[in-house]
Amino acid sequence: MTLKRIIGPSLLFMLGATLLIQLPIAIAGRASVYEWFDPIVDVRRILVDRYVEPIEDEELPTAMINAMLEQLEDPYTQYIPASDTAEFNKQLRGVYAGIGAEVNIKDGFLVIVTPMDDSPSLHAGVMAGDVVLEIEGESTFEQPVSWCVERLTGEVGTPVTIRVRHLDDTEEEIVIVRRRITTRTVKGLRRRGEEWNYCVDEGLGLFYIRVTQFNADTVIELETALADLVPSGMNGLILDLRDNPGGGLPTAVQMADLFLEEGKIVEVQPRIGESVTYRANRAGTMPGFEMLVLVNGSSASASEIVAGALQENGRAKVLGTRTFGKGSVQEVRALSYGGGTLKYTTAHYYLPSGRNLNRNPDAESWGVDPDPGFLVPVTDEAFFDAFRARREFEIIRVPEDEYEACVSPDWVRENLKDEPLALAVEALQGRLQTGAWSAVTDEEQDPALIAFNQELERALKRRASYIEQLHATEERIEELQALAESHGDEPLLPEDLDLVEGTITLHDRDGNLIGTYQIEGGDVRLALDTVSLVPVMQDGESDFVDE
Repeated sequence: MTLKRIIGPSLLFMLGATLLIQLPIAIAGRASVYEWFDPIVDVRRILVDRYVEPIEDEELPTAMINAMLEQLEDPYTQYIPASDTAEFNKQLRGVYAGIGAEVNIKDGFLVIVTPMDDSPSLHAGVMAGDVVLEIEGESTFEQPVSWCVERLTGEVGTPVTIRVRHLDDTEEEIVIVRRRITTRTVKGLRRRGEEWNYCVDEGLGLFYIRVTQFNADTVIELETALADLVPSGMNGLILDLRDNPGGGLPTAVQMADLFLEEGKIVEVQPRIGESVTYRANRAGTMPGFEMLVLVNGSSASASEIVAGALQENGRAKVLGTRTFGKGSVQEVRALSYGGGTLKYTTAHYYLPSGRNLNRNPDAESWGVDPDPGFLVPVTDEAFFDAFRARREFEIIRVPEDEYEACVSPDWVRENLKDEPLALAVEALQGRLQTGAWSAVTDEEQDPALIAFNQELERALKRRASYIEQLHATEERIEELQALAESHGDEPLLPEDLDLVEGTITLHDRDGNLIGTYQIEGGDVRLALDTVSLVPVMQDGESDFVDE
């Protein structure tokens, strides 16, 4: 029996008619796409054929793609050229092939800050503080970090030879076999040899864990750490997500689910299609110990999902400052024919309460706020002091014979210079001792106002730095004019130039406007002095802030 006899002539006619209708529509749609490219093709042809200088034709596609993405005004949508794809994938997955060491430049040479956990460099005998004098016979002196890293990384299983000077001034040539390195993202309070110590208060069963980013192995690392702590009688946990830029959505959901028996974790709302809601499952949930989450203005994306889910489900208190507000979902797609990679935004995150995590222009609400009484602002100076102090306790060294396993809030303040962590310890200690949470600050402050003021302070500091550079430039101009005059040449800037009605416009290195100022007194140097800078009013507002 033929297909025609099975379905009937009338149905065949309908199918044929449908195809005849759809085919012109498809052709028209394809034609409109080609028409969109017509001006671009014409411009490219004209420039290649007729422009006064030779055109680097291979760079035009990248320039065109970047121009399209700039129109979106979305900092998270990016094009990664094929030449940078390997480095991008390394950063995205936290996996690369190398020797496994944190490095820096000091006194012109490459220095090992610390070998990494279970790394080839650690097993080969590389120690914190070692000066890397040579890599494969080439000196590292006055070479940039990127140059050194490029030579230390390579194919899995290949050797690299380095010459180091140890802290005792002895020199040694070390051969290290490269292997795949996975960045560890779960850390403790301080090191004891290779091991992390998580103990804060042994008597109360209070522990501390810091998560530095979210990658494919983060939840496994966290579960491994908790598997050792929970049986020891853990009653309280400080989860530190400060300065954590985030990572994959699945990892964030898994981490939140680890501490939640039930409840909504996050909702993802795309532009096209239906929203997706992720909820907690009872299976595999950790015991209900008390929790406090530390966040700051650099806690973003997956960090905000975890902190917001634990807070809004009543599972944990949040201490610190308002988070960054990176509540958008990106997908990564490799382009055809080796054309690089496109990372683009597809959706936004929403907390269980319905709050949009993403910070939009002129938004008053974004991210995750600390609980009332737990807003703890930190100055930039205090932040850098704490960062430098903490780094000293992350270095892998030979274990000390005398070692106190747990710490006190005073120890945290004195050694880690970390006031928010000290307050978190005191708050959780109070909760475990009395059964109640006590506020760590008395004054009621607006988290948005704190964020605005910190940004304003940084903007003012940048402006002062730019003005200082302008002063130095003006002084150099005067010196050069004097030298020119001493040789009988005319000065570059006529002395009688009228600048009384002039203005000075300041931009940062990215071209963003900082401010426009009138010149008073007809003197450029006076105009550069902060007391002589008069903001030009536009629409009734002073142009003092560049954000």
